[in-house]
Amino acid sequence: MTRTPLQNKTQMSLGFGPTVTQKTKNSLLTTGDWILLAIVASITLIGLVMVYNASSLIGEKTYHDSLYFIKRQLQWLALSIFAFLLASRVNLDRLRLGLVPLTLLVFLLLFSVLIFGVEIKGARRWLKLGGLTFQVSELAKLFTVIYLAHYIDKNRAKLGNFLEGAMPPLILLGLMSMLILLEPDFGTTIVILCITLSLLFLGGVPPKQLLSITIVTLPFFIYWVTSSPYRLKRITTFLNPWAVASEGGYQVIQSQVALGSGGLTGTGLAGVKQVLFFLPEPHTDFIFSVFGEAFGLIGTTLIVLLFVGILWRGTKIALNASGPYRQILAIGLCFLVVLPALLNMGVATGLLPTKGLPLPFMSYGGSSLVGNSTAIGLLYNISRQSRNTSGWMAS
Repeated sequence: MTRTPLQNKTQMSLGFGPTVTQKTKNSLLTTGDWILLAIVASITLIGLVMVYNASSLIGEKTYHDSLYFIKRQLQWLALSIFAFLLASRVNLDRLRLGLVPLTLLVFLLLFSVLIFGVEIKGARRWLKLGGLTFQVSELAKLFTVIYLAHYIDKNRAKLGNFLEGAMPPLILLGLMSMLILLEPDFGTTIVILCITLSLLFLGGVPPKQLLSITIVTLPFFIYWVTSSPYRLKRITTFLNPWAVASEGGYQVIQSQVALGSGGLTGTGLAGVKQVLFFLPEPHTDFIFSVFGEAFGLIGTTLIVLLFVGILWRGTKIALNASGPYRQILAIGLCFLVVLPALLNMGVATGLLPTKGLPLPFMSYGGSSLVGNSTAIGLLYNISRQSRNTSGWMAS
């Protein structure tokens, strides 16, 4: 049987030998990675403070209620806690048994959002059910990780053969990504494709195959970007924002001004000028910049370290997980949270073109908060059933 790279690197810690005794297993089910929860809770609390600080004037001007956005965010937080608790207790083996109906549901919702979706600023990414508006692509990201974890576990012996190994998930997830791209939502598409290639690599697909796939699909993405004046403008704005400072480059420039104004220690919450309508979307896509102005380089470094902490704990959970299904699932869930964070920070600092991705647990937005909380709940679920809960590996 072909071993995955992740299996080869962690065989000693994972064993794949004698199973845990029932007594030990039962005791493990009562504990989980509390360091992971502490990190996520810290980011979430910081996010609540920043959402209020960045949105109060916008709420007052638009809705005559300075608490409008923070009240909605707290409502979403309550739903997110419920989603976390549910995900942390779900039977992971039964979860994979529901992949067929979940696949049909995801594709049905993605088709529906293109036809019946709510259009905001030229993008049709949201479905409205009653008073609830949610972004379907958040469910698609979770589906991607669960599906790949199951597929890699069941087809490890075939992953060296492109037609029988990598092609089936690439076709399925490629079609799903196309639907998301039509919304359009380029940021989420990039996240899904990066997670897909990463997990296939960790699962044992030869790097040459993945490199070939990347080379073959690259012209399509180049055409997709250059065929639209709006998308092409984003690239040219990224390359030289000052050339279009009064138009497309305005957001990036104001974001960099905010980060630069923060200096080493920041201006404090009361001294943040970017909430005075200089920076568009200060409570969503550019909340990292507002935080940087308030708390400076020291504060932004702390946020980066907190997300590095999620990567650290997620990797530890994956290394200690029992079996390849939980291994791949854990590392995929970790990527699902950390990758959008890196992309968001890259946009805020001007290192990447604008994509419209929120900063997980910090930006205003219910779909992102619920989706990421579900991912952390599943990750915590895996940690509760870990084989190794003692020593440095579990600390």
